[in-house]
Amino acid sequence: MSTACLVIVFNHRYDKNIPVLEKMYASRFKHIRFLVPFYDGDRKDVIPVYESSHYFQSFFAQGFHRFYDDSFSHYVFIGDDCILNPALNESNIAEALGLDNNSDFISDINPLDHETDHTWWHTFKGIDFFNNRKGAEIKRELPSREEAVARFAKHGINVKPLTLTSIFGKKTPPDKKPFTYWLFKQFHARYKWKKYRRGKLIELPYPIAGAYSDILVISQSSIRQFCHYCGIMGAAGLFVEIAVPTALLLSSQKIVEEKNAPLKGKALWTAAEIGAIEEQHQLSLQHLTQHFPEGHLFLHPVKLSKWKNDL
Repeated sequence: MSTACLVIVFNHRYDKNIPVLEKMYASRFKHIRFLVPFYDGDRKDVIPVYESSHYFQSFFAQGFHRFYDDSFSHYVFIGDDCILNPALNESNIAEALGLDNNSDFISDINPLDHETDHTWWHTFKGIDFFNNRKGAEIKRELPSREEAVARFAKHGINVKPLTLTSIFGKKTPPDKKPFTYWLFKQFHARYKWKKYRRGKLIELPYPIAGAYSDILVISQSSIRQFCHYCGIMGAAGLFVEIAVPTALLLSSQKIVEEKNAPLKGKALWTAAEIGAIEEQHQLSLQHLTQHFPEGHLFLHPVKLSKWKNDL
């Protein structure tokens, strides 16, 4: 029988939300831990962590020895503003996502070699993998590049060199002038990244991928190595939505993505989408839990400070 530990991750310190989340989940998860930046209170279930929210993968590494227990089959990591379907609990969440004891869940994993209209600036940190932070002696802590490529391939991710369009986008960013941006691209492609250049392509010094990372389910068989690699990715200065999928690809035996899971997440990308959910449920947490959207794994974001605590 599977038993999951719920680990709620705070990007920012909102102590007032801790009892709200406890009330929301306590009847469904016997074991709940909170990772809260800079926490200095006296709750035993709150683990203080220290890092920028852009690198919250470091929270997993810092908190590991406080939330780890070999009796748990899985660890469910969710953001404090990511609300799980009320039908899910410590005993059924793994089955509901189609997980066995050696498989892990993440919403999706995306290679970075696809062309895009606009640059994703975090890709730059991936290209500068070993040079982002001075004094971070991480190379010897990671699998070799060849081994990492093989582990990615095991999960169906083929590591390819990046085109300049996949790095810089097809369009000039709105805050840049075309000629200035052209010079910016030339500096990086011809000078800063010269040693990674292969003709018109840039070869990544180490494999990376991207993913939505506000919900994860990590198995007992992966958790120790996953958290270790997350700490390394934090030391490398990689943005969390590169760090987490990369750490998972390196540590997991089997990964289930949302597209292959019975339940689908509901990410609210615009103010209009967020407003519609708030209006539909009258900003009532009780109403939300009683009328949660059918077939959805989660809603994100739900800013609890705006909602009535009427559970």
